[in-house]
Amino acid sequence: MDTSTLRWILIGVGIIVIASIFLFGNPEKRRKPKASRREQRRARSLKAAATPRREPTLDGTAVPAEDPGEKGEPVNQGELDIGAVEEPAPSQPPRPRKPAGPPPDMIVSLFLLARDNHVINGAELLQATVSTGMEFGDMGIFHRLPEGSEQPVFSLANAAKPGYFERDAWNTFETSGVALFMTLPGPVYALDAWEAMLATARRIGEILNAELLDGDRSPFTRQREAQIREEMREYDRKKSAPA
Repeated sequence: MDTSTLRWILIGVGIIVIASIFLFGNPEKRRKPKASRREQRRARSLKAAATPRREPTLDGTAVPAEDPGEKGEPVNQGELDIGAVEEPAPSQPPRPRKPAGPPPDMIVSLFLLARDNHVINGAELLQATVSTGMEFGDMGIFHRLPEGSEQPVFSLANAAKPGYFERDAWNTFETSGVALFMTLPGPVYALDAWEAMLATARRIGEILNAELLDGDRSPFTRQREAQIREEMREYDRKKSAPA
């Protein structure tokens, strides 16, 4: 599985989480019934304030009470239950995404499929990756990192969905296979990267008792090995040739 597929998987998970928060965690939906009761109290208070109060007199007649507004004194609205709803604070604008880099010239992959209906568990996978110098890191997969560079020479991902590994779920993790892949151009020569990835895949296959397959999930033959090696040589020749 290549890096582009993994990025789209992570983007899809993020969209689902955001949609769930919007649909089920919208505070305005819970605030609407309360706002409605406040509006009713406000209407009753305004109606009572608009009706002139009459003072009783000695002869039994009623005299309208003085309106404090007529004397130029402001009406104290703080005594009325207006029930104003606070406006929600404006949400922060989303941070702009970094522009995607150019697509790779080539992706070379190998698969390791567990034999005899066996499953690869988390303990076995950790043992295999540690013993072959791979590190768990970006995008939840393993990488072979060259000294002084953050770009991996090649990477190892889960061949089954979702493609990445849960850092805290090794005790319960199981899969039927893993995928190793390299993207070109990389931090080292293509032929060197290929030789390193192939040697690592064979060693991990021995530890996990897994069958080595090519990028099309067909048995990895000597003819296919020689073909890919020649493709890597040709790629290096083109990259090193003067423009």
